[in-house]
Amino acid sequence: MANLPWEDSLLERKVESDLKDLLKTLVAFANSVKPGHTATLLIGEKNDGSIQGVKNPENIQKSVREIADKIYPLILYKSFVYEKEGKTCVRVEIEYNGETPHFGGAAWVRHGSATKEASDEVFQKLIEFRLGKVKELAMWVDKDVIVEPDTGTLMDSREGGENYMVIPRLSPNIRGPRKATLLFVNNFWVTFKLKDRQYSEPLEKIILSWDNDHRSLKLLLKP
Repeated sequence: MANLPWEDSLLERKVESDLKDLLKTLVAFANSVKPGHTATLLIGEKNDGSIQGVKNPENIQKSVREIADKIYPLILYKSFVYEKEGKTCVRVEIEYNGETPHFGGAAWVRHGSATKEASDEVFQKLIEFRLGKVKELAMWVDKDVIVEPDTGTLMDSREGGENYMVIPRLSPNIRGPRKATLLFVNNFWVTFKLKDRQYSEPLEKIILSWDNDHRSLKLLLKP
């Protein structure tokens, strides 16, 4: 199973003299951060964690703002000044906003501690995550959801016109509703873990709903 494009390190330290590739870093973070998580750039700290500080934090924040304004679609970020070991630094936090892929020329993503141009496969995943159903499901990857057969329209008729409900089973032989962990989603299928087994269903068979009792996403599976 292919990894999601955000499964990489989302923390980077830069000194003030090393901001020439700031555009690439911001784009890569915005394209790689997981929904509900935050990518962090620490300006004024060295790679070994030692503190160098910055001379003019206001100018740094202005540069970040000007560079961020060049990115399309606009990224979701915030920056603030902080003190550490008596020196002034700038922290930039980038969050997932559902508008991937972002561009600053190319679509960059994170691979470990490096920033690289997105491959065709990863670029396609970024496009898929903009789709409504995939986007919502992506927010629940690695979280518990409720999986349940869709019985809302499953009516059949016996002789004489009497209606009765057909109760489907989840594949294979599992009756719902059940709590499961959502593992993977793309534009074609969804994979979830139920007990000790993994199951995949076509995306077209998934109806999204909400379980008020468990306060979680509900996946209704059409037969």
